[in-house]
Amino acid sequence: MGLRRGYKPSAWIRIGLLVLLLVIVVWATSCSLRSSSEEKQSWRPSQEVATMERLFEVALAPVGKTMYVWGGGWDPGDAKAGATATQIGMPKVWEDFAAEQTKDYDFEEYLENPKQQEYWGRNLQELGLDCSGYVGWVMYNLFQEKDGKEGYVSQSTGMAEALAERGWGKFIRNPREFLPGDIVSMMGHVWICFGTCEDGSVLLVHSSPPGVSVCGTEGIATRLAKEYMTTHHPKWQEKYPHRTVPLTYLENVTVLRWNSDTLKNAKTYQEKTGEEMMKLLQ
Repeated sequence: MGLRRGYKPSAWIRIGLLVLLLVIVVWATSCSLRSSSEEKQSWRPSQEVATMERLFEVALAPVGKTMYVWGGGWDPGDAKAGATATQIGMPKVWEDFAAEQTKDYDFEEYLENPKQQEYWGRNLQELGLDCSGYVGWVMYNLFQEKDGKEGYVSQSTGMAEALAERGWGKFIRNPREFLPGDIVSMMGHVWICFGTCEDGSVLLVHSSPPGVSVCGTEGIATRLAKEYMTTHHPKWQEKYPHRTVPLTYLENVTVLRWNSDTLKNAKTYQEKTGEEMMKLLQ
């Protein structure tokens, strides 16, 4: 039966409706804040994915397939990570661009020739990676699961410190030793350490002209780097055979050294030598 014309709900009913409305508003606000908080903390690693083993797997993916490009991985304004550095997996354009290059590849030619600033309709910065773009892409693929979120690319000289400030590990100035997984910043460059060999030489991976590759300081590390590149990327090794980096890579540097809260098995890998790491990576 319908309500009589002019019927007014009792005070208790009005109070009940107001309480119900208040509960709905509080619940909606709580959901919104929780969603915002989760978005802000989206950089935090998934413990099922973020392991030291995964770090090396991702770090090796662009090796021998990606050219060094000035500003590669940055946005057009050189302010933050660009689209390719916030992509899960390798953009096909990196490998396509690399396949067209000869042993005479010179990244500076693309900077000096405006007609080459775009390639296949893509911005030059999307065709490869510079050192910080490379490390930023590795971090993104280590910690994220979807494209297009906020990235990790920053200036190379301060990158180890910037990553350490996220609480991922210990920040060290001028370390006495270099351990597997260390993110190492030097003036104008940043690289990832694969370990120290018996003779003190250091094995590493980085993006440096002509492109992303495994290298080492002179000694056992250089030999291991050459063996790795010859085995896994023979065409690259034939075109770009230089595998030695200078000892200045180990001087006046800063390091992010991972903790086991961030990468589950960090300590296990940090105890391995460069030779042991190469056996695992083969």
